[in-house]
Amino acid sequence: MVASYEAESGFSPQNESDVMLRLRVLAGEIFRERTYAEFIMRQMFPATAVGEYLDRHARQRGLSRKNATLAHGSVTFTVVEGEHEEIRIPTGTQVSTGDGLLRFVTDNDAVIDAQSQTVSVNVTAVREGSAYNVLAETIGLIVTPVLGVASVANSAAFSGGSDVEDDEQLRKRVIDSYCNIINGANAAYYRSIALSVDGVYSASAVGCGRGAGTVDVYACAKGGALSADKISEIQALLDEKRELNVDAKAFSPTAMNINLYIRLTVSEGYDFSTVAEAVRIAVTDYVNGLGIGNDLRLSKVGEVIYHIEGVEDYKFLESYGSDRDVPLTRFAKANTITVRDE
Repeated sequence: MVASYEAESGFSPQNESDVMLRLRVLAGEIFRERTYAEFIMRQMFPATAVGEYLDRHARQRGLSRKNATLAHGSVTFTVVEGEHEEIRIPTGTQVSTGDGLLRFVTDNDAVIDAQSQTVSVNVTAVREGSAYNVLAETIGLIVTPVLGVASVANSAAFSGGSDVEDDEQLRKRVIDSYCNIINGANAAYYRSIALSVDGVYSASAVGCGRGAGTVDVYACAKGGALSADKISEIQALLDEKRELNVDAKAFSPTAMNINLYIRLTVSEGYDFSTVAEAVRIAVTDYVNGLGIGNDLRLSKVGEVIYHIEGVEDYKFLESYGSDRDVPLTRFAKANTITVRDE
């Protein structure tokens, strides 16, 4: 703008002049309007929209952002060694991970009778979020003391916890709704019904599984089964939105346990145990993220491993793990992921 002014007038405006002040104010307003116009252009399309603008695109496709859900699992309480009387563990007893950061509460009363040493109890996270999908053997503190109980532990990983659906996850569902046009009669339609429920990570629809006129819908959390209440919620939606004369039923798919044995070599200067734990967590997350009907390929697992800082080389013990085809009626679940020194 200054250059144009100089070309038209024949002299340069001084910084303190009224003309330079006007040019600066005008330039600022033009920049602000152009920036806003670019922002609006990004929000016009689901591929680039964010936040509430992406929510509006989703609503146009009959979709909405999913809420966070609570993780659940079970823990085992063990009594102090020696003879004891009946011990009652009340509903709401709190336990936590070893670092005390993630807490869970018991769902029901439990009793350890005089002849038993342990009892298993279902527990639920105190807050929503995927962080509460803890791995096996990570819960070890009893926050609410119970007289006579010595320890607590979880033998299996927890599942069902999810964060509020982020923009990229919602964007994928919106774009999928354009790529796989829902017509009220195809698999994409029934799959979208299941995916609209909070806490559902993956879903599939299988036609004629129980004969002509039937649709079987399978849904799961990330790396775990959904609760019976969630399956009932999906069933209620199917009953409401199914086609006439179609028998649509919701099922919890069977877990396909994935076991992998990884021999790892770390780069010089890196601690093996730290890198190995990072590999184990990353591989576990990747396997659980496959969901229903997505096949496991060791080449993809290797790509995950290779991008972890400190990894020099790796190889799989073939007799312990291999490529796996995951059918539409099962979901992938990381079972035993072993990482050892080369």
